[in-house]
Amino acid sequence: MMKKHSVIINFALFQFAWFSVFFLQSDALLPVGIAIALMFCSSPYKSQDTKFVFIGLWVGLSIELVAVSVNVIDYGDDMLPVWLVLLWLALLFSFRESLSKLFHLPIKYRAPIVWLCTPASYYAGSKAGILSTLEPLWLFWVIYGAIWLIGFEVLRWLDAHAFVRRNDEVLS
Repeated sequence: MMKKHSVIINFALFQFAWFSVFFLQSDALLPVGIAIALMFCSSPYKSQDTKFVFIGLWVGLSIELVAVSVNVIDYGDDMLPVWLVLLWLALLFSFRESLSKLFHLPIKYRAPIVWLCTPASYYAGSKAGILSTLEPLWLFWVIYGAIWLIGFEVLRWLDAHAFVRRNDEVLS
């Protein structure tokens, strides 16, 4: 059972990481790294969360690579910037703690939330000059939302497997 303070701390750490990238861009590596380290240290399920995060990173980076290769997103000179990889690590720790309820919503709620809300953070990043998105905006939203929803469902499937599932009996 999650403690309320760990959910709040995890959420605040992810927001810190996201806004660090938003404002500092490639200079955000240290603050994002610190946020990830604190998320790891505060996890009561270190072993399961670490497995989920590192396997999930492949899913996340695949989402990004698909989006880049079909020209939905452009990160400029870097195909996948280091800050993006770190931000994915922080997000994956959040999926296990502060965003875990999203994994358990029925598909009729989870699909529109993921499809509609996820592109918003990338759109904000494009407005900050961190990345570029496909034009027109509605087409970016439709395509990237679909890519992200598929990736999210893979992460949800991974989260349900015994070798990474959080169980109260296996606290690290």
